[in-house]
Amino acid sequence: MDDATIDQLHEARERAYDGARPETVAKVHARGRLTARERIDAVIDPGSFVETGVLAGADDEPAGGLVAGLATVFGKTISISSYDYSVWGGTQTGINHSKIDRIMDLAIRYRWPFVCFADGGGARAQGLRGGAAGFGGAAMLHEVGTFDGMALLSGLVPTVSVVSGRSFAGNASIAGMSDVVFATRGSAIGIGGPPLVEAALGIEMTPEELGPSEMHEQNGGIDLLIDNDAEGAALVRRYLSYFLVERTEFTRSPTHDTIRAIVPDNRRGVYDMRKVVRALTDEDSVFELRPAWGTAAITALARMGGHAVAIIANQPLSPIAGAIDSNAADKLARFIRLADAYDLPIVSLMDNPGFMLGPQAERAGIARHHARPLMAQVHRTVPLFLVHIRKAYGLGPMAMGGMFQPTDLRLGWPTVEAGGMSLEGAAALIQRREARPTLPADGDGGAGGPSDRDRRDELAASMREGSLALSAARRYAYDEVIDPAETRDRIVRTLELLPRPAARDRKKHYIDTW
Repeated sequence: MDDATIDQLHEARERAYDGARPETVAKVHARGRLTARERIDAVIDPGSFVETGVLAGADDEPAGGLVAGLATVFGKTISISSYDYSVWGGTQTGINHSKIDRIMDLAIRYRWPFVCFADGGGARAQGLRGGAAGFGGAAMLHEVGTFDGMALLSGLVPTVSVVSGRSFAGNASIAGMSDVVFATRGSAIGIGGPPLVEAALGIEMTPEELGPSEMHEQNGGIDLLIDNDAEGAALVRRYLSYFLVERTEFTRSPTHDTIRAIVPDNRRGVYDMRKVVRALTDEDSVFELRPAWGTAAITALARMGGHAVAIIANQPLSPIAGAIDSNAADKLARFIRLADAYDLPIVSLMDNPGFMLGPQAERAGIARHHARPLMAQVHRTVPLFLVHIRKAYGLGPMAMGGMFQPTDLRLGWPTVEAGGMSLEGAAALIQRREARPTLPADGDGGAGGPSDRDRRDELAASMREGSLALSAARRYAYDEVIDPAETRDRIVRTLELLPRPAARDRKKHYIDTW
């Protein structure tokens, strides 16, 4: 083969790389962002990228507007793609659909995690001229399409999307079907972009008005709000580490020795459950997801003794004191299913006064939403280590794995109390049944007798004596009631005794999108 032909090939390839577009690269950097290729390089092990379709696409769309291929992270193979917003706004065409479908097909076949930087405006309008056929025309080097591919990947391998800019229509669908989504401040996500909204509804809006990432942080649409592309790439690596690296070197948390002081002596006193999480886990290992949504519950990946674990916890510091409302129920259920799909042991930290009650909770659908974590727990197959810290009332503890679901380790702290309902609620019902008709409903009891409130508190106190940790321990309600300072060591030692998950020939289930 003559040198001229080889030179022509190399020149064509070079035109697809950033070095051939210095002005475009400068504009991307001026907006504080990385190019499509730089984002991939920031995630993967250096020099490991094997690209597919470098020459795909027309002359005015380098690499077809999508950089895609295979690489390694922590020495393990992943599939990775990055839409190029500088090429026709990162829009989707038959060519770049075929490219991303190709690496999805390989990811499904070989069980490789999938990563996508999902900026873009959906289907390229120019490609639809002449009908739907204008969207196709690419060679079929794959067996799945983009969106059924995302569905097939769900629960089979970890999937991650990052949005830094505008992500609408099909691009937003890729993000929405991923296990986790990280989005930069000021970015926007929506299933239909402003032109479609204006055409359908007659409403003019900017992308940032229509689907700001800050809104999605509050409604659970994204997992973490981040500052820039570099942070997003670092978080992708960190997230994948919990699934790709079986065990790491570790240091015990520097706050571990303070754990006894975190929970106040006053049973009504509030405290931050995040302090308990950090005290029990390896130093700097906690990776919390959806921290701004469903705030009555905490869901986080972490490591204990170097082992990856999934942590669910109630948050007494929340406005509803750790009661599980509809958002918290959905948050817990989805995270339990994520951990179960990828064989991560679950550590459950329980201080739960039950499910949220009242008209507002019912308007938010608690009668149906509360069932989601209960179902997830019953169908869970991974180990669960329950640490009962303080309250456990009603059906709420079932969402934490605390009543009838099988647990591999059940520990109680000396501060525990439990019952079918709150002690005060139970006392109020007993009091109502025992009330004498001659007593005023809210009176002082007359003739120097006890008030209704005093009587209710006395009943609650007497019931509490039977629900305390030492009484429960004598009934063998726990494997052990322990000093809080013993908790970490007990969990780590049990983790090391359990067998490692066996390889599976099929996935257990998909990850719910809510």
